[in-house]
Amino acid sequence: MDTSTVAVAVESFSGKILDYALLLAAIGTVAMAMLELIKSVTYWRRHFHRRRLERWLATAANPPAAYQQLMLLAAGGPGNAAVLYDQPTAKLMGQVQAAANVALDFPSKYPAFYEFIAAMPAARELRDGGDDAKLWRRFSEERMEGRPRKTSIAEDVQARGATQARARLGNLVSRKLDVLQNEIEFAWARLNQLWSVAGGGALLAWILLNQKPQPSLGLIVLLSVLGGLVAPFAKDVVSALTSLRARR
Repeated sequence: MDTSTVAVAVESFSGKILDYALLLAAIGTVAMAMLELIKSVTYWRRHFHRRRLERWLATAANPPAAYQQLMLLAAGGPGNAAVLYDQPTAKLMGQVQAAANVALDFPSKYPAFYEFIAAMPAARELRDGGDDAKLWRRFSEERMEGRPRKTSIAEDVQARGATQARARLGNLVSRKLDVLQNEIEFAWARLNQLWSVAGGGALLAWILLNQKPQPSLGLIVLLSVLGGLVAPFAKDVVSALTSLRARR
């Protein structure tokens, strides 16, 4: 086989693919720019974070009270909720983690939020019939009331048990918040991806509808769907093909 013939065929094919990839890359760039503009104008992130946290707190025994206490600890009050929700997910969850730590240290002051984040499965119950959350809350209340410390062995055992319960609660809450952050970040990335694909497909459909002669409706739909799916990744294709042609 003549290698020069193969090289010419590859060059011609890559040139055509590059033309289409450049178009899709431009469409993807425009779609992403429009998406970022819409997100900024409509405060999309703020509303998204609010819905996700409200959905998370909906399983609490007293959701309104748990929400009020979370906002007090994380944002200084519900009036500052918009500032909290407008932060990137990592910063938002950092504030929620700080709020959870305060609630764990002072369970009697923030009972609704404490009971929500410290809820444990029945399998983790202690031998005395109470779970870690109840044990630590009882010990913390006694400490906050300033009751005199006893030096009996039983009291020392109780203090050690409460301290260990607090450590287990801290680990439990950290894992809960890690799961919540992963869920929020995944949902946010997925939502952005879906809107980017939809925007790219709509833009490509508009371009095809204005072509002369106009393609058939079925072809427009097919190309729009495929183009919308490929557009976000077209930049990588353009870079690869450009480097290939440069080496030649």
